[in-house]
Amino acid sequence: NQRRVRWWSRSRVWVVRSTGDMVSRGTATRARATDAVDGGDVAASTASMAVYTFEEVRVHDVGSDCWVVVGDGVYDASAWVSKHPGGATVLEQYAGRDITDAFMAYHGGQPRAEARLKSMRVGMVAGARDAPAHLTAFRKFNARVQAGELRTRYLDYVHIAARMAMLFGSMLACVLHPAAGFKTHMFGAALLGIFWQQSMFIGHDAGHTSITFDRKKDAMIGWVVGNLFNGVGIAWWMATHNVHHCACNSLECDPDIQHMPVFAVSNKYFNSVYSLYHHRQMTYCRLAKLFVRVQHYTFYPIMAVARINLYAQTLIHLIKAKHVRNRGVEFLTLGMFATWLGAVIHALPVGHRVPFFFLSHAVAGIIHIQICLSHFSMNVFEGRPENDEWVKMQLGGTMDISCPAWLDWFHGGLQFQTEHHLCPRLPRHKLRKFRDDVVKPYAKANGLELKSIGFWQANAEIVRTLKQAARESRLAPHFHAAMHL
Repeated sequence: NQRRVRWWSRSRVWVVRSTGDMVSRGTATRARATDAVDGGDVAASTASMAVYTFEEVRVHDVGSDCWVVVGDGVYDASAWVSKHPGGATVLEQYAGRDITDAFMAYHGGQPRAEARLKSMRVGMVAGARDAPAHLTAFRKFNARVQAGELRTRYLDYVHIAARMAMLFGSMLACVLHPAAGFKTHMFGAALLGIFWQQSMFIGHDAGHTSITFDRKKDAMIGWVVGNLFNGVGIAWWMATHNVHHCACNSLECDPDIQHMPVFAVSNKYFNSVYSLYHHRQMTYCRLAKLFVRVQHYTFYPIMAVARINLYAQTLIHLIKAKHVRNRGVEFLTLGMFATWLGAVIHALPVGHRVPFFFLSHAVAGIIHIQICLSHFSMNVFEGRPENDEWVKMQLGGTMDISCPAWLDWFHGGLQFQTEHHLCPRLPRHKLRKFRDDVVKPYAKANGLELKSIGFWQANAEIVRTLKQAARESRLAPHFHAAMHL
């Protein structure tokens, strides 16, 4: 008997069969997705188009000569790399490769993106390959997501906004009340930290264009929530976070696991890896050896001040990046953040200012721990993302954090990392049902492993991972080489 699990979502019915075949009423297949990006008139245009093999496309594998494959089309994105709203690095790392799944995850169903892609088409790919069964099944249910599930329940954000206003207002009351003492001021610092931790989830949603699904509107939300209230630039966040998603846990590509000289999540970093994101050698120097050997002790203290690094990274990006959309708005909103935070701290007695600053940042550091939990202890792979590896890359580099539904507010959607990485634009309030009714049956039907553990267990696992790397850092270099081989 075929096992079927139905997910009712408004007028749509998801059906997951044990054979791995996923279909839904009135939906499309990958061919439909290909037709969409090709303008829907494939038959009329293919006769006059050049045909390229995957080997020929592979030659164009740098940012200045960037060809990619989407569906059965070959596209020259060289002139678009520096203008890409999601950052140039994503296209640079995917140059010469099949980006069908990455493109559909981020741009499926977006007319402007599909029209832009169509304008870059230079030919067709020869000898279309048969995708693995698990990938074919994923593409089918992902097409269903693009077609019917990218709608936000705005009432959820009304509740979130009310909670944010309460936290921020309570913090101001604690700081400005004339009779407030040290304990009240520190309670206000804790409230500010929780406000920052929770509001960053909104910035995360806006950066993925998963609130209004309009890039300009979500960018404005990002400027308000990310820049104005958090001091973390949405432009920098998009430039780094999109790369993380598209090259999840890549040794050379993913900036979210590249923390040398402070942390090394794998002994592979002891060989001084070249970062394709930072465009520099991450040298395993004396300073790195000093930090890495005690990283399982320093992890939480560093997370307590990690937010300060985000301020610095934001400014470095805005100053050094060649192309930043609305650079002036970024600087303006960041300046407003510095103004209000400075005014709040200035309102405190002199002896309370430094403790207030560091306590608020330490509490806000919870979100940095949450981000690390889902990736640091997972598999690390070497090199750039490869063809047909989207699903296995995401499942190999992410894990979920098990929690009851009433705690979803605390995790802000980050507890469903696997589901979020597979379909990054799916609104967070749909992720729990998506996991239970679609992803779990899909993984079981296709023999794929999903990892999910509790919050405290995940903390213990990340400490073990860091401790193991710290132990290996004390070994002789020739032993590292033997382990690597």
